[in-house]
Amino acid sequence: MSDVIYLDILIAINIFVTYLLLAASAFFSAVHTKRWRLLLSSLFGGATALLIFLPEAPWWLLLTEKLLCALAIVWLGFGFGERRRFLRCFSAFFAVSFAFAGIMLALWLTLKPGGMLYHNGTLYFDVNLITFVLFACACYAAVRGLVALLRRRHPGANACQATVQILGRSITLPAFYDSGNKLTDGFTGAPVVVAEYRALCGFLPEELRPFFRGEGGMGQIPPEDPWRSRLREIPFHALGREGLLPAFRSDRVTVKTKNQAVPTPQAIVAVTADALSDGSYALLLQASMLEHHTKGGASE
Repeated sequence: MSDVIYLDILIAINIFVTYLLLAASAFFSAVHTKRWRLLLSSLFGGATALLIFLPEAPWWLLLTEKLLCALAIVWLGFGFGERRRFLRCFSAFFAVSFAFAGIMLALWLTLKPGGMLYHNGTLYFDVNLITFVLFACACYAAVRGLVALLRRRHPGANACQATVQILGRSITLPAFYDSGNKLTDGFTGAPVVVAEYRALCGFLPEELRPFFRGEGGMGQIPPEDPWRSRLREIPFHALGREGLLPAFRSDRVTVKTKNQAVPTPQAIVAVTADALSDGSYALLLQASMLEHHTKGGASE
């Protein structure tokens, strides 16, 4: 192969591949984002392919460049928002990129079409654009199929809804199963779910909203208030932060997935002022609420 690189093919291929990687990452991480963000990030990904024209770089500089480019691509594609959400998106992008590259390389070596150039961490194929698109689509389908298979093996990873019930009130919120959330009530051992204040605001009694915003303690709530005995402050420690989350003991929290409805009596609902996502969910489930039911049937 000659070292002639066609700029239009180089950029077009990398825009296309970046878009597929971002789409697969969104599916993998269960994070919704705007299409314009994916397009903007894909354009940036196409522009990063121009690194192929720079002089040969040492490995540490190349690694730094690739890491910074990946951070920028994820930031443009998903926004930053809450730190935990960003780390999940970045990890998904990293994992999908490795899987995509491995499958692509395996297909290429198996069919041996030739015409491949690798320089400064950028891959260029001297091949008909339609042929490359077909290869890339096959890789995307394989990666997405693998993710779908993993999700079926872990039903809690699917999007679900949670209905919170207390004293005759109920509210249904989009929820996300977080296998890393092991938070429990120190007194009762009940599982603790975490909900956004902005999603619960209209559900909470008006006189209790200052407490759930962190503007006052439980001592300001009259003893005769029916919510008074339900209130808690739950200690938490995550990502270098620690403190107390205002919370209440529910009558039950019922989680509904595609296959089952799982009730958890007297689950604790902790309330945070932080956004948990970009709007795709408003409540984080506790790990034990679904993992004990993955082999069982639907329950009511």
